[in-house]
Amino acid sequence: MDEFDKFTPRKMALLKNLMQVVNPCVRKAHQKNYRPLPRVASFIATSNQKELLTDPTGSRRFLCVEIENKIDCSPLDYRQLYAQLKAELLAGERYWFTSEEEAEIMAANESYYKHPVEEDVFRTYFRPAEYGEKALMLSAAEIFQRLKKHNPAAMRSVSAGNFGKFLSSLGIERKHTESGNYYRVVALV
Repeated sequence: MDEFDKFTPRKMALLKNLMQVVNPCVRKAHQKNYRPLPRVASFIATSNQKELLTDPTGSRRFLCVEIENKIDCSPLDYRQLYAQLKAELLAGERYWFTSEEEAEIMAANESYYKHPVEEDVFRTYFRPAEYGEKALMLSAAEIFQRLKKHNPAAMRSVSAGNFGKFLSSLGIERKHTESGNYYRVVALV
């Protein structure tokens, strides 16, 4: 797959779903019915951009590698490769990642995430409060309004209704009170 970074976040979600479906069903051109297909392949993609992953929860499906040298394009001995893979499978070798390996993959993929603009704006004006540190207790709406006041152009496409979920995704500590949810933050400006 060429130019992986050209996919929109919505299409990335579809791709992620396709990668995890055990028995994908497709309707081929000029066909009336969907037919199940065996899941027999993975894919390789290229990108000229480094920030290309949009969903941290699904990044364990991607093994991101930066190419530092010219790629060796000499032909592979596929018969030998498949024979080796078959022998390993028949010998009971593990063909899946452990949860520890998945955590390593996700950590290695950190530098490949495409961060939303609201995260950059948030980190310019606030940071999460440390344990025991004196902090502001602000609602998601209050933080949103402050950010919108500082950078209206960047916050124009951000939904105020989903901003609390966004703050939680950043790991900002939330306190539930009688008057609503408040987030512990420290103002930087």
